[in-house]
Amino acid sequence: AAKCGNYACVNEISASGCTGTCNQDGYCGAGGKTCSERLASNDWSNLRQYQSQARAAGSKKNIDHNLIGAIISRETRAGAALQTWNGQYGWGDCYGGQCYGWGLMQVDRRYHNVQGAWNSQAHLEQATGILIDTINCVGRNHSGWTLAQKTKGGVSGYNAGCGNVQTYDGMDIGTTGNDYSNDTCVRGQYFRNRGF
Repeated sequence: AAKCGNYACVNEISASGCTGTCNQDGYCGAGGKTCSERLASNDWSNLRQYQSQARAAGSKKNIDHNLIGAIISRETRAGAALQTWNGQYGWGDCYGGQCYGWGLMQVDRRYHNVQGAWNSQAHLEQATGILIDTINCVGRNHSGWTLAQKTKGGVSGYNAGCGNVQTYDGMDIGTTGNDYSNDTCVRGQYFRNRGF
C-alpha cells in the first residue's frame, strides 16, 4: 500500500462520506460521498490560501497534507466558521459565552496550550502532531489493522478521542455527526484529486 510520509495517503483510505446531516455545514440533499464532495467543493477556494502552510506542516510531520486540508475543511469550513472571542479572531466551538477551539484545525484550549496564530504553520503543526499522536494511539490499540485503517481511526479519534475508536466499522459512532472520519477522508480525497 502507498504511504505518504509515515502514514497512509488519503486516497488509500476507504471512506463512505457524510451521513447526510452534514453537521455545522448545513443540509445537503444527498448523504455519502456526494455530500462530502459538495462540502469540500464549497471550501475549496478558502482552503487553497492555506496550501503552503498545510504542505509544509505535512512535510515536517511526515503525513499526507491532504488530511490536514480535510480537517481544516471539516472543522472550520476552511476558516469560514471562525469567529472573534475576547477580541481575538480565530475561535470556534463556542457556547455559553466561551470558545474552546483554536484555529483552522480547532485545537482545544482545555487540553492543549494553543500555539501560533489561527492560520499559521505553527498552529497546523501543533494540530497535526495531535492527529499523529492519535493515529499512533489507535495503532497501539488495534495492532492488527492496516496502516490505512489506523490512519482513518486517528482521524476519527482526532474528534472524539483515541478511546472512542473501538471497532473499525463503528469508529465514527460518538463523533460529531457520527461521520467524522468518513466525511473528512472523502473531503481529503476530493482535495487531493484537485492538486491540493
